Amino acid sequence: RAKQLTEQARAQVARLLSAGTSEIVFTSGGTEANHLALLGTLGASPGKRHIVTSAVEHPSTLDLLAQLETQGVRVTRLPVDSEGRLDSMTLERALTPDTALLSLMWANNETGVLFPIEEAARIAKSKGVLFHTDAVQAAGKHSIDLARIPADLLSLSGHKLHAPKGV
Repeated sequence: RAKQLTEQARAQVARLLSAGTSEIVFTSGGTEANHLALLGTLGASPGKRHIVTSAVEHPSTLDLLAQLETQGVRVTRLPVDSEGRLDSMTLERALTPDTALLSLMWANNETGVLFPIEEAARIAKSKGVLFHTDAVQAAGKHSIDLARIPADLLSLSGHKLHAPKGV
């Protein structure tokens, strides 16, 4: 019965995101999902040691990246303007052949600013860089259509969608 309910939940999440059920991986929450995205990408791309992110990411991302820097990973933190927006040209210039991942939050958890995720994903794809978005604050408030947005990795937290904490 537990397996049946888990698969039912997987199908519901897949429908929410316009994704396939095989693309849904359950973790204990947003922090673990973000860590899996960052560490998994580095592990799958051993020749690439650069990650690009914004200076205003959630601490679950920024704290891990600070730790990874002590292990030789190069991190570029993109600045935001006075209204919390990213400059697309600066983002594009930050991506190099050594970049393993571009990781940006969809909606800022403190300011509510929405980053241009679709554009960022397309820029990453054009440079051959994997793209991750922390969509914890966006889920349920903004349409997330992975059939339209070429994100490789996306983090959610179930409790933001009325699931129990730790899902």
